[in-house]
Amino acid sequence: MDDHDVQREGMAVAELTESEERQLSSATRASLRAAVEGLGAGVVVVCGFPASGKTTAARFLADTLKTIIFDKDRFAPKLEESVMNELTGNPHDRDSTTYRRVVGPYIYDALVANALMVGQRDVVVVDAPFLEYARSALLAGVALSSYIRSKADLQVEVRTVWMSADPKEIRERMIQRGAERDLPKLADWSTYRSEILDSGLRIEAEKVVDSFIVND
Repeated sequence: MDDHDVQREGMAVAELTESEERQLSSATRASLRAAVEGLGAGVVVVCGFPASGKTTAARFLADTLKTIIFDKDRFAPKLEESVMNELTGNPHDRDSTTYRRVVGPYIYDALVANALMVGQRDVVVVDAPFLEYARSALLAGVALSSYIRSKADLQVEVRTVWMSADPKEIRERMIQRGAERDLPKLADWSTYRSEILDSGLRIEAEKVVDSFIVND
């Protein structure tokens, strides 16, 4: 764990480093600030495909708002890995039908419930792909923020920010960060790109999110 990042049970207090801030263009930083302008208590959801710049954006917003991040990758990683290893033999599988049907919905629902509870009294940033939530919102014909609020009987303001990046840039970022969870994606990149990145979700997501920010 980095010395500028203190975490507990999926929550992180992040101080943005200079190198991280330089990864965001001035236009991207301005768009992120605009996305949370005037927000008091509530939940800011930073979503999009893996390696699209969500974590850097979430750190920037948390630093701007002086608040914490609920990071899905740190929420219950050992649980996800152990269950997926038993089910598919791949502890880092997050893209299969099995994960989307058996594990993902419950991890996300728990993450959202915790964030909404905190968001009643303070502002909190959530860092997670939310791909299935976006698909469900599209199918239901509602905004992603409304779909997220429907997961708890709480009156909490939710703002959603989709970080978009070109597939080539996403691949380069995955290679650079060297995360074990990215290895299956990189090993069969053509399939991952066609089934996930080029599935049409990136274009459709713009219809249901509050802010769509290109981060190439």
